Amino acid sequence: MKKLLLICSLVFMAAFSLLAQPANDDCANAIAVNIGDVTEFTTVDATNEELLHLSCFGANDSIMLDIWYTFTAPEDAVLRWSNCGTAEFDSRIAIYNTTSACDAADENLIACNDDGPTACSADFFTSEVLFAVTAGQDYVFQLGGFAGDDGIAAMGAGTIALTQVENIPANTFCANAAVVELGTGQAFTTVNALTDGPDHDGSPCFGFGSITAVSDIWFTYTPDFTGFVEWTTCDLVDFDTRLAVYNPNSACPPLPEDLYSCNDDGGGCSGFSSELIFAVVAGETYLMRLGGFDGSGSGTFDLTMVTPPDPPVNDDCASAISVDLISAEQADELTFLTEGTTISGTFINENYQYPICLTNQNGGEFSDVWYSFESLGNSEINLQMLATGEDEVPATNFYMDVFASCDNQVDTSVILNSCVVVNAENSFVSQIMTGLPEGENITYFIRITTRLTSDVPGSFAFQLVGDIISDTKDPILAQDLELFPNPVKNQATVRFTLTDSRKVNAYVTDVMGHQIQTHQLGLLSSGQQQFNLNTNELPAGIYFLKLSSGSAQQTLRFVVL
Repeated sequence: MKKLLLICSLVFMAAFSLLAQPANDDCANAIAVNIGDVTEFTTVDATNEELLHLSCFGANDSIMLDIWYTFTAPEDAVLRWSNCGTAEFDSRIAIYNTTSACDAADENLIACNDDGPTACSADFFTSEVLFAVTAGQDYVFQLGGFAGDDGIAAMGAGTIALTQVENIPANTFCANAAVVELGTGQAFTTVNALTDGPDHDGSPCFGFGSITAVSDIWFTYTPDFTGFVEWTTCDLVDFDTRLAVYNPNSACPPLPEDLYSCNDDGGGCSGFSSELIFAVVAGETYLMRLGGFDGSGSGTFDLTMVTPPDPPVNDDCASAISVDLISAEQADELTFLTEGTTISGTFINENYQYPICLTNQNGGEFSDVWYSFESLGNSEINLQMLATGEDEVPATNFYMDVFASCDNQVDTSVILNSCVVVNAENSFVSQIMTGLPEGENITYFIRITTRLTSDVPGSFAFQLVGDIISDTKDPILAQDLELFPNPVKNQATVRFTLTDSRKVNAYVTDVMGHQIQTHQLGLLSSGQQQFNLNTNELPAGIYFLKLSSGSAQQTLRFVVL
């Protein structure tokens, strides 16, 4: 009897479950909709008929617990399908161009959306998408929910509307790209623009779960000079922009591999606005794309001829600056600080390796500089780093991480604590890196990075503290190296002592590593030496004096008033 009751209960539950499923739970039972319809829906108790992996979503790339609709276009038009602010869960939607019912495959995808414009995310992350239709063509619409890493899918009820869109920007289609010239304050809008450009999966310019520039508009630019151009919406717009430039003479729409230059978030630009500098050749025509991260808006942009700022001399790993390991006693002296900056650093986004201690590695642009050091047989080294800025307030966040070679980060499961984070809350960090091969003198590389998505490039100082093992390192070049007065106005005296006779050169560099002065001191005898350093032509700021003799060198920091 109990067995019979159990069977009856299971049958009843199964029947109830089937009855509870939405009528259009599967594509074969898709409900027809028309322009102007506002349709009530629910995805509660919907099933996953087919987990399509959609290219426009990036991570967690399927629409879960989906329901289906069909539509036949009565005329050529641009339409909006939206549950923006009218649904009670985190929705996702997709539109397919089909030749037969339910031919909803990724290759037929024409538009999709996870989170609509900012207004759509006030209470729930609801969705809307704009798309062009052709008279007589059949389309399939898919509506479902987002699923997090835990696999739990969002579901709920609401309404969704299909409406015709007017006032579409003429250059929303690449084929209708507007010709643009140099100039500032050039007004534009992407409101009611479609997305007509390619996806760029794997490019840090197109990260954070969005691999395209949505609601894009297009321009072409043909310079009459060879040089560099800056294109910027920095602080000039009311939405989160993305900029992309494609190779000269690219077809419309361009291929993903035609991407020439791009930017999502410019360093120090409010509201995640954008800026980029790209090289141009006279007579070549460049295709330019302006869109958004997740929505549309209006503003102005500047397109100007520029001379790019000189990057730091150690902008790439091949030009890494060699720094010395110092003792704990030397660490207390400011003389042995290594100072640098990420200002004007360039960024190569191909195969970029994110800092290990960066928690969000989904995208972004970066500015980084490089240093190298010898471990001198130490099994552990103290990494000490300070963010510097006006009034001792940190200018930015920095990430210091260690590489075994220029393109290989160290194994952080073996070499522990090899990534350091310095920020406004922790402007000075002292961290012991362990696991280095004891007794071996190995060259490592240090990369110091600013993430431009959230921070402004700035200045920093650091020290590498360990035991100085004499049989693995050249002796100190000079003893008692000093420069006075420090700070200096017009002229300073440099004094040092040599333990043996040698040929010595002196160099003055700025904080970016650019060589400002060269002093060939010639062959000097052992004992105390002295020379005068003329600083009256140096702008006020921080500089470094470097003594060099063969492979031996020594550096001293000074300030010009």
